[in-house]
Amino acid sequence: MGPAKDVVEARHTPGGVAGAIRVPASKSLTQRALVAAALAGRGSTVRRPLDAEDPRLLFDALRQAGFRLVWEEDVITAQGREPVESASLFLGNNGTGVRFLVAQLAALPGAWVVDGSERLRQRPVAPLVGALRRLGARIGPVEGFEVALPLRVDGFPLRGGEVSLDASASSQFVSALLLLGATLPEGLTVHLPAPPPSRPYVDLTAEVLAAFGAPPVRADDDRAWTVRGGALAPAQFSVEGDWSAAVFPLAAAAVAGGEVEVEGVRLDSRQGDAAVLGLLARAGCQVRESSRGVVLRGPATTPLDADLRDTPDLFPALSVVVAAAGGKLTGLAGLAAKESDRLAIMTRHLATLGFAVEAGAGWFAGSGEAPRRCLGGDALDPAADHRVAMALAVAGCVIPGVRVLDPGCVGKSWPQFWAAWQGIAAAGS
Repeated sequence: MGPAKDVVEARHTPGGVAGAIRVPASKSLTQRALVAAALAGRGSTVRRPLDAEDPRLLFDALRQAGFRLVWEEDVITAQGREPVESASLFLGNNGTGVRFLVAQLAALPGAWVVDGSERLRQRPVAPLVGALRRLGARIGPVEGFEVALPLRVDGFPLRGGEVSLDASASSQFVSALLLLGATLPEGLTVHLPAPPPSRPYVDLTAEVLAAFGAPPVRADDDRAWTVRGGALAPAQFSVEGDWSAAVFPLAAAAVAGGEVEVEGVRLDSRQGDAAVLGLLARAGCQVRESSRGVVLRGPATTPLDADLRDTPDLFPALSVVVAAAGGKLTGLAGLAAKESDRLAIMTRHLATLGFAVEAGAGWFAGSGEAPRRCLGGDALDPAADHRVAMALAVAGCVIPGVRVLDPGCVGKSWPQFWAAWQGIAAAGS
């Protein structure tokens, strides 16, 4: 029997939410810029990175692989790389980080073992490994025959060229190969049988690579990406606020009413999750730009219908909006391979809280009926998933007595979440 986990009770806000909340830096951009800066070497910096569990795990792994990186306050500085013969690298439940790292290690001389948490061992990596093998990489499982973590990577110089890839399970496979291809002598063209899911995340990779002097070129049909090779140029990259985090306070106003200002986000961002503003506006919320970010006034007054194939990280928060206001979310087939099976877990928890919700293969729906729940229920387990825990905080705005188990799991992307959340929740209670 393991140690007892902490529990936090989400703040109930029957009067709606109010006030301002500053979201952390983008996790997606931080990790992409961290890899690019390490590869570009001396003269490269990442300013205002997200200081949270996932970026720290990737930072530590890159350092163990020989990259000289210094993280001081809100700046990461790259200082080149020293040869390392071997290392065992642990990525926790950082799916993005492990995929980016395995691709780089494939071309980095040395003997590497890459592993992660039990959940990360279950998350797909085989299509990426297959593509790397077709480029000549030597990668295989440490034990057994299934291509999954832990992996052994015998790194040696690769040439590049062209490679086919099945990216249906994750667009991160494309991003990992593009970050690798920018360093290979012949560059790299990645051919896809179909456009990848979550394509805006590949656009973020392209934005980072362009900042470091290697802008990829995308085919008109989204089925091929090409990046020139050679090396990345040193650059200074500043990380903007995280729209994947902004969805939670925005959703709170959508379900509970009131008005919230989200600071630190850009309306011209290439982050796909910025689409949340348009989605909530269609559901009846009022949106306006502010000098610090964006302001949203709720509640949602019409059902929310949306295809989240390109923005799956919006699902946990928007599932609460759909449960409260009605509607249907589609494009959810990939959620089972996230930090948790988000579709199943959110459906179960929202039903436990008394919402009339249902789900099927790749879809989720809610009636918008008032929830029926008695106080005093058991704490809800987010399955160590940061976005599920934060979505339960949103549900707590309209359901009194919501208790969340293991609240510290938000440290993966927003370590100060609960303190920041208390501000807008208390203002409207």
